Amino acid sequence: MLDQLVSSRVLTISRSPDIDHFRSIESLADARSIPLARKDFQACFATVALRSCTIYLQRTFPRILEARYHSTGAIVAFGMDDALSLIINGADIRSASLLLAKGDAVCDVVEPWANLVAFAKFEAIDGRDWPGEAGHVQQITTRPAELAALRSVTRDILLLASNSPDLLQQPQVVDQVEESLLQAVDVALQGPSQLGDAGRVDLSQYLQLVRKLDEFLQSSAAKVIYSADLAREFGVSVRTLNNAVVAIRGLSMHRYTRLRRLWNVRQQLVQGPSAAQMKAVALANGFWHMGEFRSLYRDLFGETPHQTLEAARRQ
Repeated sequence: MLDQLVSSRVLTISRSPDIDHFRSIESLADARSIPLARKDFQACFATVALRSCTIYLQRTFPRILEARYHSTGAIVAFGMDDALSLIINGADIRSASLLLAKGDAVCDVVEPWANLVAFAKFEAIDGRDWPGEAGHVQQITTRPAELAALRSVTRDILLLASNSPDLLQQPQVVDQVEESLLQAVDVALQGPSQLGDAGRVDLSQYLQLVRKLDEFLQSSAAKVIYSADLAREFGVSVRTLNNAVVAIRGLSMHRYTRLRRLWNVRQQLVQGPSAAQMKAVALANGFWHMGEFRSLYRDLFGETPHQTLEAARRQ
């Protein structure tokens, strides 16, 4: 994927022609690499700095790595393909898993082969209720579909930074992009069953919480609301709010709020705005990836946004 990216105002790409010129991601970790082989060296990494998180994509090389990771919030790392080959602190890392580090965490890593690894460094994760303790790197097993979704969001952000850097200079779009990434991580870090604690919690509490959520979303239909703000509004963690929505609505909070936003878009499109305004309507409702937006809209309504707009104009 790195070969598809080009540097821009918001995307930095660094390529090392050989081992002697390799520089690690200094802002991510204090690291020392011992190469296991010199042949076919192709190390490269790309960096996108958002408002409160930074995304790194690194193509590594066979090596022994000693690293101390630093974060005021958390660092999430995962392979961008299923060929991941890592041993961290003596444990084999499976491809369908994430690595989660909080605070200062020391790692001894062996990479027998080159890997394509993504890192997301979050400055703060207050209220998200992510697992793990500060000072440790934890392997979190996830489901393939959830990991694929996280990879897809990460890939889309990097491509957006490469191909449409102007969008990532708009504060509202940056916030929406970060929310997409946070929600993908939230879902990937969930346990095997999101309904697991529903049996231990009075469902009436979840019902009241979801009704409050619906009222809040209805009164704020003209605004994009972020999951951390919603959780803070109701005095719960993002994880608890998500579990409540899953238990009562049968959808994750991400899918549920996205469904409502799609309906908001449709209600605006049937008013017949101009084609030039359609993208603005999508962005105003939190859809920054136009290709994904068109696909989601078509899957839900059986027609494209343009078709909805044309039908509204004919009426």
